[in-house]
Amino acid sequence: MSMKKWSLFLSLYFCLCLLSACGGALSAEQPAPVGMEPPAADPGASALSLAEDEEPTILTCRIVDGAETGELLLAELGEGLYGGTGVYRLSLGDIPVLLDGEAADASALEDGMTVGISFNGAVGETFPARFGEVYSVSGWSVGTEKNPGGSCYDLCGLYLQVLDDLWQKDAGLNENISLAGLDLSAAPGGLTDSEQAAVAWRFGEIHGVEVVTGTFQELNEQGYFTAEPLGEGAPEGAAFVHWEDGCFFSIEPNESHEGEVYAGLPVLFFDAEKWRSSLGAYCFHDCSAVWPEMGTWSGYQVGSEMIS
Repeated sequence: MSMKKWSLFLSLYFCLCLLSACGGALSAEQPAPVGMEPPAADPGASALSLAEDEEPTILTCRIVDGAETGELLLAELGEGLYGGTGVYRLSLGDIPVLLDGEAADASALEDGMTVGISFNGAVGETFPARFGEVYSVSGWSVGTEKNPGGSCYDLCGLYLQVLDDLWQKDAGLNENISLAGLDLSAAPGGLTDSEQAAVAWRFGEIHGVEVVTGTFQELNEQGYFTAEPLGEGAPEGAAFVHWEDGCFFSIEPNESHEGEVYAGLPVLFFDAEKWRSSLGAYCFHDCSAVWPEMGTWSGYQVGSEMIS
């Protein structure tokens, strides 16, 4: 073989190798689950493009946000694929939607609803994670066995609204920040780990900041805050603490109303605060949200607002 032909052969060979290596590649930001057994198929989920011998994976999630636009942000329920911490993005597009087992329009889905995602088991290693081929999305009406609703229906939606309202107040506290700290670990109502992660991600997406989660103490120990001694005349150990490029947000229970109800319905009582420094903070104090017996929340009330 001539040198010219040999060079051409090698070029074609390496091109084929490169194409083979690129096929099916996924981005890698969140580790893929290891040793995960696919959940049993849900007879209520229609796998419209499955092969005869193919069984779909069904993942049960809660719609955290995006039902109105079809760009769903989902938090896995139960152990899921990531041990109860998984967060997913799904663009509905032309994916078939079922409600209570019957074909439905995508408008039948709502934030807070429990849904089953029928897909081929593949998940892109990003955060939020992306599904491989999705066959259908099955939702259940509020009040059904798989979506009983109840007093904390769409709790994520409530807290996203509170955080956004707090962001707008005294906006100078969060002006030109690149980071936001968020602590929802004690927020009343019992957000799951996946729901907390989804709310944090959506909050950051809305406001164009990176969100780090943890308590005030945890973020302080991780070095996010700066402490400057107050100097001569100040009590020993006193310091001015501030976050140079960030702002810390938190929602915690207000325990002064323990056991109170309204017209027989449960009420969530909480305080919401944002903090930039020892002399810069804003608080929604003594907030209350009354939940209907069935359906989603209808707003919340702020008892008082405090600024420092």
